[in-house]
Amino acid sequence: MSSIENLELKREVMLKLIKALLDGEELDEIAKIISMDPNLSARLLKFINSPFFGLKKEIKSIVQAIAYLGYRNLKDYVFVLLTSSLLKNANRDEIKRILKFAYLMRELAKRLIPEHEDEAYMVGILEPVREEIGEEIKEILDKAGVSDYVIAGLLDPTSKLGELKKDAKELMGICDELVSGKEVGLPAGLSEVKRDELTESCILAEDSAQSVLSTL
Repeated sequence: MSSIENLELKREVMLKLIKALLDGEELDEIAKIISMDPNLSARLLKFINSPFFGLKKEIKSIVQAIAYLGYRNLKDYVFVLLTSSLLKNANRDEIKRILKFAYLMRELAKRLIPEHEDEAYMVGILEPVREEIGEEIKEILDKAGVSDYVIAGLLDPTSKLGELKKDAKELMGICDELVSGKEVGLPAGLSEVKRDELTESCILAEDSAQSVLSTL
């Protein structure tokens, strides 16, 4: 890993940043928070200048980086960084699996509960943290201002996102077979989604995960 990948991030700064993003704070305030952690600033500039975005001119300013990324992309990226920093032993393969699951959650939500696709992504990204640290995640997310809807998705299996998470885990286990064209049984909870749409969701999740992983 590069020296930037090894930089330790300040969790409190990331929590403050997530809250500011969720609250829709002004660009200058977002930039000010990011600048509190030089390591986070370095990571963000590395991300925006990666081949993933294919920029013709290097971005050197945090304000420019935020303006180019937009709130959603920045929020997604910060959640990835928060998750990877909270997981003690996560390697690149594990981070890719987490990313694939999060994007699969988003793709399924687009088809089933489109008004909650961003929350579905958050649940997917944070699920391995919940598995590792348990109920403590509620306190962390409360500090970050994350919605009760997301927290319920993580902690309550009967919530909408909790049920989607269960179905997404089942689908994740058969994605390779689906993509290769094998006949496999589909998750009962996803009966409203066509087989070819589930296959497409698996492919999009894999491609998105690989693209983001290449920038980390």
